[in-house]
Amino acid sequence: LFIMDESGLFLFLKRSSGVVTCPSTWSILGEHSIANELAHDTVVRGMEEELGLKKQVSSLGTNDPSISADFQTMSNNSIHVAIQNITQYPLYYIRHYGPRLDNRIDSQLTYLWLARLPKRHDEIQIKLDDEVADHKWISLEEFSDWIEADARDHDKEEEEEHNLRHHGRKNDDGPPSGDFCHHTIRSLYAKGLDNLKLMI
Repeated sequence: LFIMDESGLFLFLKRSSGVVTCPSTWSILGEHSIANELAHDTVVRGMEEELGLKKQVSSLGTNDPSISADFQTMSNNSIHVAIQNITQYPLYYIRHYGPRLDNRIDSQLTYLWLARLPKRHDEIQIKLDDEVADHKWISLEEFSDWIEADARDHDKEEEEEHNLRHHGRKNDDGPPSGDFCHHTIRSLYAKGLDNLKLMI
């Protein structure tokens, strides 16, 4: 879920060093659906749980799959948030964690969404959860540069990773370094970036 404030800046969260999956890496807001939950309800719940907002009203828009939701902020102000799906179909990704996480394999279908806040981020009081060590708001251009730089850094590591795998190490999508959890997550963000450039 891409969170954009009124001035066009996007929220990125840095995961705590103490979490098991992808510690100390940067991400957008993410939430897993629970059984029988509609995708747009997952988005609204994610904003409640990850940003400390309290849902007042949510409704499907006339141009589905857009929705709108009214939230109460930590300072008890009400904000109206426009939310829209920016991927026509769910995106599939698979991640091999390798021996670092007991050879766990994570495969998911996911949509990418955009939530437009009606004010600048410094005018809205949010409360990030305990798994977040840091956060920042950046422009679409800064996000684009960041993704490209991280991809270049990963490309330099690929040959070394390839050699390690051929010397008996089990598959691990990595990367062991970099700002994002792994190249599959970065590719999802890059897809979102391409779509956002067409919309904003």
